[in-house]
Amino acid sequence: MITRRVGRFFDERLGTGAVLRAAFKKIYPDHWSFYLGEFALYCFVLLVVTGVWLTFVYDPSTTGAYPSVLALGRNDPIGYLIRQVHHWSAVVFVAAIIVHMARIFFTAAFRKPREINWIIGILLLVLASLTGFTGYSLPNDALSGTGLRIGMSVALSMPFIGAWASNLVNGGAYPGPLLLPHIYTIHVYFLPVLIALLLSLHMGMLVLQKHTQFARDESVVVGRRFFPDYFLRTIAAFGATVTVVVALAAVIEINPIERFGEYRYWLVPNPATPDWYAGWLDGALRLGPAVEWRIFGHPVPAVFWPGLVLPGIALMVIVAWPWIDARLTRDTAYHDVLVPPSAAPWRVGVGAALLTAGVVLTLAATDDQQALALHVPIAALVTVDRLAFAFGTIAVGLVATVFASNVRARRDRHGAESERVIVLVRNEQGGFEEKPVRSA
Repeated sequence: MITRRVGRFFDERLGTGAVLRAAFKKIYPDHWSFYLGEFALYCFVLLVVTGVWLTFVYDPSTTGAYPSVLALGRNDPIGYLIRQVHHWSAVVFVAAIIVHMARIFFTAAFRKPREINWIIGILLLVLASLTGFTGYSLPNDALSGTGLRIGMSVALSMPFIGAWASNLVNGGAYPGPLLLPHIYTIHVYFLPVLIALLLSLHMGMLVLQKHTQFARDESVVVGRRFFPDYFLRTIAAFGATVTVVVALAAVIEINPIERFGEYRYWLVPNPATPDWYAGWLDGALRLGPAVEWRIFGHPVPAVFWPGLVLPGIALMVIVAWPWIDARLTRDTAYHDVLVPPSAAPWRVGVGAALLTAGVVLTLAATDDQQALALHVPIAALVTVDRLAFAFGTIAVGLVATVFASNVRARRDRHGAESERVIVLVRNEQGGFEEKPVRSA
């Protein structure tokens, strides 16, 4: 009764009834892969909730940052758990975005008219990684301080503007008095707001363009209504996401800053590795050639090529991929139906090569630990990783292409597996038996 009165109150004044009826009737796909994007959204919600709490206990000054974070583990166990949940949410957030974007890539969901949403997804991945890196740097422990120093070195390598940008962020020479306050402002205010805006734009475009789907007939929308079917499922997905992240935070410690101590610029912890989503950049710096050029007499350090040029080229190719794919396939039509990955074997090969390159670079970020564990010279591991990056990615891409081609040929010969619709019938023994009804 109260709910009806409240609903009638707003409907009479704002006309919300028609909007809610349309929203409740909207069909959402029920394929499991579409929940990958929701997992990312729920992790962002966890990040915001726990991040707001942490802002009340964190001191963004150079002298107070490390003690304020360290106090969470010594004086406030609940606060320490919230910090762990916050960090784990960031790690899972980036992972969910990558897996979600991989699903979009391999099923060709980026095709016209969804190119803009593809770009938004890439921007979300970049912003999520930057948010994770800035948050990782805030404790000002020896590990995060070393990673931040490497990042500043890459920024300094930018021709003409590197020194200016570094001085602006630091408020002088590294580490300047304004470094942590600037990072804190970017991490807490700018990046989350940008992510929230892009997420809102992304979901708005989903409603406007409707979801893609796994169906043979584009005129038939396959899925479930938002209310109550999809609503209950999404609540369950949210609960599962929160449960998994909190369980990880409670059982597996991440970023134990007390083991590294406060940052001192003359101390570098070893072994030291960043969070996994930044590992490929660290690996690229370790594998990059020691080549220093000069542009109009201005020195360009060796870290410029693996630290900025390589990620820049990769980002441009990924952003432009919908148009590259359209040119290669000569397909500029509108698409609302997804395709199996094997429908375009070369696309599978390209995706497998890109993923392999990321894995190789990430493994290269731990070459010092591998050398210590395997008792081999680190120079030998660098050579192996360089060969794997240059030729291994191509080999994996070719193998994936051949495998996808065989899958497509087998499907063309035998056709897609038909869907069996059955009913369960109780037998005399009290159990159940399958009774085929039809094949679709």
